[in-house]
Amino acid sequence: MNSKENLIPAYAYARVSTKKQSNHGYSIGQQITSIMNFAQQNGYYVTNIFSDEGISAKNLNRPNLQELLKACSNPENDIKAVIVCKLDRISRDVADYTATLKPFFDNKGIKLLTISGSNEETLENEMQREITMVFADYERKIGKIRTKEGLRGKVANGGYPYHAPLGYKNEKDGRYKKMIIDEDYVFYVKRAYALCLQGNSPQTIASILYKEGLRTKKGSRIPKTSIEYILHNRAYTGKFYYDDKLIEKTNFPAIIDEATYFAVQKKLRDPNKTRQTHTDFPYNGCIKCAKCGCQLTGERHKKNTKNGVKYYIHYHCTGNRGGDCKKSSYIRQELIDETVLSMLRQITIPNEVLELVRTGLIEIHKKQGTYHDEIKKSIRKRIDKLDDTLRRAFEENFNSAGMKANIEKWEAEREALVMEEHEIQKATKDFYEQSNSLLRFCNDCYKAFLDGSAEQKRKIINIVCSNFSYDGETLYIEPIPAFKVIMQNSQNIKKLLRLDSNQQPTG
Repeated sequence: MNSKENLIPAYAYARVSTKKQSNHGYSIGQQITSIMNFAQQNGYYVTNIFSDEGISAKNLNRPNLQELLKACSNPENDIKAVIVCKLDRISRDVADYTATLKPFFDNKGIKLLTISGSNEETLENEMQREITMVFADYERKIGKIRTKEGLRGKVANGGYPYHAPLGYKNEKDGRYKKMIIDEDYVFYVKRAYALCLQGNSPQTIASILYKEGLRTKKGSRIPKTSIEYILHNRAYTGKFYYDDKLIEKTNFPAIIDEATYFAVQKKLRDPNKTRQTHTDFPYNGCIKCAKCGCQLTGERHKKNTKNGVKYYIHYHCTGNRGGDCKKSSYIRQELIDETVLSMLRQITIPNEVLELVRTGLIEIHKKQGTYHDEIKKSIRKRIDKLDDTLRRAFEENFNSAGMKANIEKWEAEREALVMEEHEIQKATKDFYEQSNSLLRFCNDCYKAFLDGSAEQKRKIINIVCSNFSYDGETLYIEPIPAFKVIMQNSQNIKKLLRLDSNQQPTG
């Protein structure tokens, strides 16, 4: 038997989201046993085990996953691999995998190994993982939709589906909680709107309301962000948005009239200030400062020219770790574009990989189609039955008191089912968009990047790159091993793509 000196150190991670999974062969104990057997058979030894039980993989906010990532960040641990049973145990979200987990492990030199499937560092395997994540993301969204039945029923009955905002409180009302006015705090909501109309900023309003007695549960001042939430929350008008639809028939009273609400929205908008959001900067979260390790963030500037105002974008170190490299780290987006595109020009996905992606997506489309058809058929069958029941109710016994109550209940159920049907259509649309993005990337990653949105560009960078950093003079872009081999074979590249001190691309 091999001694530990001859084995590679690794961590194990396991997760289940429900008791049902534990009862059907996915328990934490069974996952750990499988991982330990895999490690023993493949030359690894597990130094620590991390597990999250009863937690969904919809995001990365899981306590023991965060502990795992923290442990991986410590170079003293010298971990070379993280082992999971299946990829969806650590993430079921495409964006989390491609934009966070994959680049994180790549940068640390840590392999993410799965018991099921290949772990080779090949382009074929990476594309197979991308396909797996697309379907896992779709399954997660469908599962989320099916578990929101109670929430949709509450909305259909005019109830507010979120936590009661300041000025309201929840009161038990049959199956659901009902929002009512909280007399202890409604004054502060009305006061915040009045102060805003007088020209006070959210920061100033927070200070004034603190002096007038408004406190958090811990007795401190309400933060500026909470004041902004109050001023933007449409629910105070007795209406709210749910799934991009304005719900006007609600069962809770308004605190602010609509005229006041819209006057405040206009006051909050500064016509002389155009703010750029994160999604407008394709390289946000992609480039690290080589000096301090912080992320580079985008910033838009304007310049007055003879032809009018011209806008351009710089990226710079955030300086969040206390470094003084912000001023020396500015770089124009056009120069980053040029360097990234020069790298992508050298990547041509082999035909066999492209065929693998196509075949894999066709199989997943078949499974997705079966899922969608079954769910849609079930929902539509129930809607048709309710329609028939409502029709007969109106024709026969509409005027009886008991029938009126039943009609309201049936109409609420029908509205909830229609909303569920709409959400499934939306999830399916997202699934096809993700699949098409992957195909476009495989067909021509250079063109896919040129034509893509900021979000799509970030995804391409995170698929291709394992290291992307800037030290104030040189921009380094290092592809993952699979893409590096393709570039070396096609262009015989012997060094990283970079910008020299004059910020010009070099070979």
